[in-house]
Amino acid sequence: MDYTLFKRKVNDFIGFDLNSYKQKQMYRRLNSLIARLNVKTFADYFNLIKNDPSKLEEFKNFVTINVTEFFRNPEKFDDLIQFVLPELIKNSHNGLKIWSAGCSLGAEAYTLSIIMQENFRFVPYSIIATDIDEEILKKAKIGVYMENEIRNIPKHILNKYFTQNDKGGAIQENVKKNVTFKKNNLLQDIFERDFDLILCRNVVIYFTEETKNILYKKFYDSLKANGILFVGGTENILNSKELGFIVPKPFFYKKAK
Repeated sequence: MDYTLFKRKVNDFIGFDLNSYKQKQMYRRLNSLIARLNVKTFADYFNLIKNDPSKLEEFKNFVTINVTEFFRNPEKFDDLIQFVLPELIKNSHNGLKIWSAGCSLGAEAYTLSIIMQENFRFVPYSIIATDIDEEILKKAKIGVYMENEIRNIPKHILNKYFTQNDKGGAIQENVKKNVTFKKNNLLQDIFERDFDLILCRNVVIYFTEETKNILYKKFYDSLKANGILFVGGTENILNSKELGFIVPKPFFYKKAK
């Protein structure tokens, strides 16, 4: 089995389109993973992930880069709180509809819920958090995190919104109640519409430029007029003007009317 056939079989098996990723990088990373597992061929590796649930989970995490961190790039969340959300709230009549795309273990979605309760407590809001990995979504819904996953959260936030123990902490129900987790394949599924704010941060790192542009166009179409797309701290939409975005602040892309 060559790499082309492996990609096709993976797509048929779990719906992961590896052609949407930068080919040289993905091929190199996969070969490194296979070598680490002492597997000889792509055929052997496909049989392994097909028959061993733990190896399939490892493969999914490898491809989708499941990283979870609360308040990642805190200076950007400061911009969100001070400038972006107040403007969105001013233009909204029915509260905010927010989407955390590629949510992994849910830290970003819960960060948003904490921000809304801490800073805009009288504003109605709903947060949809999506990921392609159903096992990851199950863990996200539970909302329990190890100590190293919550260590960067300010102490007063931890005390107010988490139930803590010596191993870590659990998100309290008042934070979870406005967050809905759903399975979604960003590369294949139809997106919901009328979002005020979409976050897709550090998800597209290994995507091809063509795939990124298709995805950004879909996000644009899913935003309300004047809605905001918030991307990761190392990401830059090079053709943002052509897509219809304006940039009020770095890493925040506003849908023009």
